[in-house]
Amino acid sequence: MATADRARRFWDQRAEEDAFYFVDNRLAYGAPDLERFWAGGEADMAELLRQAGTSIEPGDDIVEIGCGVGRLTRVLAREGASVRALDVSPRMIELARKHNPALANVEWIVGDGATLAGVDFQSADVCVSHVVFQHISDPLVTLAYVREIGRVLRPGGWAAFQVSNDPAVHQPQRGLRNAVNRIRASARRAPRGQAHPDWCGSYVDLDDLRAAAGAAGMDIERLVGEGTQYCIALTRKRAA
Repeated sequence: MATADRARRFWDQRAEEDAFYFVDNRLAYGAPDLERFWAGGEADMAELLRQAGTSIEPGDDIVEIGCGVGRLTRVLAREGASVRALDVSPRMIELARKHNPALANVEWIVGDGATLAGVDFQSADVCVSHVVFQHISDPLVTLAYVREIGRVLRPGGWAAFQVSNDPAVHQPQRGLRNAVNRIRASARRAPRGQAHPDWCGSYVDLDDLRAAAGAAGMDIERLVGEGTQYCIALTRKRAA
């Protein structure tokens, strides 16, 4: 679990530094517009479902992987019956609880960074993950999560998630630009951790993704954005 422990430390540190920016780095670092932050969650969830070609039903039990401070969880809780929202960072989960006190149908879970421990076998209708797997440094961990999705989905249940399928975007900055950013970050004028493995992340080979889904009893029904950082997959658990 060394990789998971490192990821937990990294994301706890980012949560303390500026949780909202590190959940949505389109925001201004150090001065987040929270109205824009929460509205962006609404828009991003709608776009994920649009690209996946699916929708959440009122009776759905949902699992969210990488919930951060609950940006998408708010939408999922409103649209479905229940949400189990996992994150590897205890500090992110603490902030999620703080900023979403009215979400009575959400169970916040500190994950182990490799599995969906705490979510029972075939207890979910839907699994969702967005801009999470691309930050995992080892693609084998992402594939393990895909197999876990198959474990927790009920027959006929589906998952919509984003992975990166572009190796080029996962190279850390080098040279003068990296040096300048490190100086600015040390002075707290720019985000830290931009060269860290748990920020740079990794890409997933789509043949490996298909194999992991198949081994977990799922079929990939849709792939959008192959060859890009924002590749959206829709998988469905086969009927028993």
